[in-house]
Amino acid sequence: MIVSVVVTAFNEERFIGRCLSSLLSQDMDFEIIVVDDGSGDGTSRVVDSFVKQYPSRVRLVRLEKNQGLGNARNIGARHSSGRVVVFLDADMEFPPDFVRKLVAPVLEGAALASCHSSEVIANTGNPWVKVQGQKVRGVGQAAKTGFIRAVDRQFFLSAGGFDASKGFFDDVSFHEKTGVEAVVVDAVLLHHNPDTAREIFWRNVWIGRSVLKHHKHGDVLVMLVKRLLDFIAFFGVVLLFTPLWFVDLMCFLFFGLVVFRHRALPSDSVRESMLVRLAYVPLYRWVRAAGFVKGLLESLSGRGWEKKA
Repeated sequence: MIVSVVVTAFNEERFIGRCLSSLLSQDMDFEIIVVDDGSGDGTSRVVDSFVKQYPSRVRLVRLEKNQGLGNARNIGARHSSGRVVVFLDADMEFPPDFVRKLVAPVLEGAALASCHSSEVIANTGNPWVKVQGQKVRGVGQAAKTGFIRAVDRQFFLSAGGFDASKGFFDDVSFHEKTGVEAVVVDAVLLHHNPDTAREIFWRNVWIGRSVLKHHKHGDVLVMLVKRLLDFIAFFGVVLLFTPLWFVDLMCFLFFGLVVFRHRALPSDSVRESMLVRLAYVPLYRWVRAAGFVKGLLESLSGRGWEKKA
């Protein structure tokens, strides 16, 4: 086939079925290569059911150990055979014309790479998603971007693929390595944001492990200070039970400022809105901060950048 779609998955049992069903409903044919990046859940079992049903279109590459997203994508590309390779995630879903629109500039020779314009967040009803404050994300009206979704396979492989050492930020590493920008295509997909405390924590561990490889040290320091301030907001509540009334008051005011200035998606009722503000917002910020600090400390101590959960 002329197009190969590589879907990377790590513990995506909940979403991989919907992802594959939407890909098999596209208005063009292509091969689908799922790279199970050392999952500990039933991801491979779900994919196997699709392989049995669509043996000529779906293949599974099972990695025994988590290799990290960049390595998993590179491995998928090496197993592909299409002229164009597309990199997608297992927690995404796609309208029927998505892949055709995405690969068109590369197949026509107008560009070496392309990227979709927007991602609509699919699970905004979840309170852990509400506190992340996103309904839509993406590059919008930009003409080009450093994010790569579809790319000429031969060019990608000859350039060495993604730089997996970038960890969380490896999706822009191909642009940083080659200087190639992706043409932005008017194509939209659905994407599920992390919707449990565990997912949010490990996502931020991954960010913390990767941030020194991608950001200037001064920028990392600013990020760290912001995360530590979230811990101070926590102490504002704890210190209410001490006799230091002035410190109590200042910390409590700071806690209130953090909670009520935090951007969250609107709720359907006053009760839900208060629950999100008073419970999920501080919990989200504390979990995010704890994950980031843990990952950063691991990075400083020489630990790997692999995505764990």
